[in-house]
Amino acid sequence: MSRDTSGTTLRRREQAPQERRTSLLPQIRWADAAVVGGIGAAGAFALSAGLLALGARVMARLPLVPQMGIRQRPDLAVRAVFPDRVHLDESSESRRAGYLALRQGGGGVHLRLGPVEGRPTPRTVARPVLARDTDAPLQVARTNVNGFFWAGTPWTAHGLPTEDVQVDSPVGYMPAWLVRPDEAAGSAPGNADTWAIFVHGHGSTRGEALRSIPLLHRLGITTLAITYRNDAGGPASADSMYHLGSDEWEDTEAAIEYALANGARRIVLLGFSMGGGIVLRTSVRSAHREAIAALVLDSPAVDWQDILIYHATALKAPRPMRRLALWMMTSNRGARIVRLHEPLALAEMTPDFYGRTLRHPTLLFHALDDATVPPAPSRRLAALLPDLVRFEPFEGASHTREWNRDPGRWERILAEFLVDTLDLGVDVGALELPLRDPASPPLPQSVGTRV
Repeated sequence: MSRDTSGTTLRRREQAPQERRTSLLPQIRWADAAVVGGIGAAGAFALSAGLLALGARVMARLPLVPQMGIRQRPDLAVRAVFPDRVHLDESSESRRAGYLALRQGGGGVHLRLGPVEGRPTPRTVARPVLARDTDAPLQVARTNVNGFFWAGTPWTAHGLPTEDVQVDSPVGYMPAWLVRPDEAAGSAPGNADTWAIFVHGHGSTRGEALRSIPLLHRLGITTLAITYRNDAGGPASADSMYHLGSDEWEDTEAAIEYALANGARRIVLLGFSMGGGIVLRTSVRSAHREAIAALVLDSPAVDWQDILIYHATALKAPRPMRRLALWMMTSNRGARIVRLHEPLALAEMTPDFYGRTLRHPTLLFHALDDATVPPAPSRRLAALLPDLVRFEPFEGASHTREWNRDPGRWERILAEFLVDTLDLGVDVGALELPLRDPASPPLPQSVGTRV
């Protein structure tokens, strides 16, 4: 910080030669000290600037590097196992209202649990066992929480015939699940040319669609659950980095083209978390906008700058570091520093931008306890487009866990929206929802793996 010395008057007086020499000694010492101090200050400044740049680079790269391994780390402790219930360490996850599932041993063990029914000790909660999808017993050890609730594929989880197909995208072939309606199995007739394309979230998998597919199948809609670049089992982008939807929308566009080439007449895009942001970007950039009939978004990433600033602030990152990280992600020079192939179009992924460009009827679920993607941008988008966006907040739900909080309500809202928007000819009031009971017995082919 500079100091204003314009009001200071320096007065000098005549000195004898000896006096002048004597008075010069402290001046010389101060000059030496100033030089040394200046060098030290410059070094400290360089060091702090280097640390600032390093911190900004780490911060910028964190959301861009696929984190599949981190998502698989055990995150909850099992304290006791009984035939009818499980005791878990109390945490925000274990005590939250609604349903969850546990996975151990990479899927060798998978249990579906009901809502909390008691507190055996001040630090544990008890949940009832609804179903065991595998034969191996749950161990008293750390375990993964399966927020998708169901495991495996639509066939292993729900008994729905599932085709493994390949979608030809700009970076290569992407694996996808194709589930066709079946009138003999109860699907509503006449709606098979309506296709629902599911887009999963950041570091997630196609399994995120398992909670929704049974309802779509009952409504007679063909479903396609896709992967995108840098997913496990799919091709990588040129830089092997997530672009937060800035480029991944091209893979959803390829899925739309696949659907249209295989009999689809109209498309519903469904996206979870980052997948919701991908869906929004697809809806405004697609060459097939007229074929898109509706959007369904679940805890969507409507504004990435807001999300990044939210998490950086939670980490107590200083404002200059936050600004530098955003510059690295959005500028040509900055992109090279974080090894992005090209800068991200974050300015085109905001509520205000979509408020000007969105044209499709949209159902927007958002968990009010979402600590991953704050709900404020979703609220703003709905406020900007009240006649186009139906906002459905879920109290007490965490990120993308609205179905888990209240599956019957979630499915009824979705069914009503799709039937009304698409004129599907289905009596939603006659449906018993959730369509698949969370306590449904396991099927002979049930597994516990995450796909």
